[in-house]
Amino acid sequence: MDPVRSVGRRLRSLGQPRTLPSLYDRYPAAGSASRRPLGMQVVPIDRIVGTARHPSQNTDDFKPLPTLRGENWRGRWQRLNSGMQTMVTLPPVDLLRVGRDYWVVDGHNRVAAARERGVVGIDADVVELLMAGVEGSHRPPHSVVGSLAGGEELRQAATGRLSRTALHRPEADELSRSDLLRGDDS
Repeated sequence: MDPVRSVGRRLRSLGQPRTLPSLYDRYPAAGSASRRPLGMQVVPIDRIVGTARHPSQNTDDFKPLPTLRGENWRGRWQRLNSGMQTMVTLPPVDLLRVGRDYWVVDGHNRVAAARERGVVGIDADVVELLMAGVEGSHRPPHSVVGSLAGGEELRQAATGRLSRTALHRPEADELSRSDLLRGDDS
């Protein structure tokens, strides 16, 4: 069992809000880790385990610490919940992935609202941190790019090797180098 989650469960059972774990407390080397953009993904909400803020300013429900929940936050929280209730498309959250876990860079309130509503997955723009000693998968789950049929063909087309226009150009359309230098349209 994950020690971070088990401690959180014990504190919640006592009725005390727990501070959301910070990526930099868990992985001190995260600040200097190499980054690899993974792009847009649907991320399982239960794999989002903490914040990329240091120190953490959120409780374990991803909401701000109680002392930071002022009028401005309450208004934003109300608008966010109203938007979710009317099924407004919200911008993706920004997440860092370390191993199988995700850490919130931007979108703490969206994650909190999704968790409260029992949402299973959330749209996210994900960047993977490549750190020694942390096992990470090479292919992201639920990747929008990975779901495109013919991914290899798409890459080849982008490099011009499989372009239909290059392969199936009519003979009448072909000009020689001397035709181009002549400037003749005949």
